[in-house]
Amino acid sequence: MHIMAFNGSPRKNGNTSTIIRAILEGAKSAGAETTEVVLDEIEMKGCMGCLSCRKNHGVCARQDALSPYLEDIKESAGIIVGCPIYMYRMGGQIKLLVDRMYSLYPPGREGGYGTAVPAGKTYGLVVSQGAPDPDQYKRSIRWLAGMTGTGLGMEEVGRIIHADSYERPAKDHPELLAEAHRLGRRMLRVE
Repeated sequence: MHIMAFNGSPRKNGNTSTIIRAILEGAKSAGAETTEVVLDEIEMKGCMGCLSCRKNHGVCARQDALSPYLEDIKESAGIIVGCPIYMYRMGGQIKLLVDRMYSLYPPGREGGYGTAVPAGKTYGLVVSQGAPDPDQYKRSIRWLAGMTGTGLGMEEVGRIIHADSYERPAKDHPELLAEAHRLGRRMLRVE
């Protein structure tokens, strides 16, 4: 079983990255193979708005370093999406990913959208923010979870909202990291 994590943080040892590593360790402890895609480290481009994916369902016409990972979503047992809040919204790296994931939403038979992602996948979300109120960005977080997970038919098995990250970094928050480890196991429906 393979679990993929899309890390939208440009900071290798930042809060989002620390939490994602703990989730992947939990998944490995349950027997998963894991891949972490650090979006800031790959050469990827945004959606071209070409609508080629409306004809070639589930395939993005843009070919770059993100392309094989979009295909891997279809084969994985589950995915984790993580990002920090910058300037009151999701970081730019995640927005590029979301726009490219549009290719995974084929037109529905009676309007709306379907999904090019096979059923049965798990989904986990990580958001780290400096604001102390974990609900401050709930609309943005709900949108992100919908666009990158539940809207594609994945079952959300956990969500970590790391609030007050300036005052309490993830690396100094053992309870948070223990919850992240448990989330990694839930990605394989263990625990």
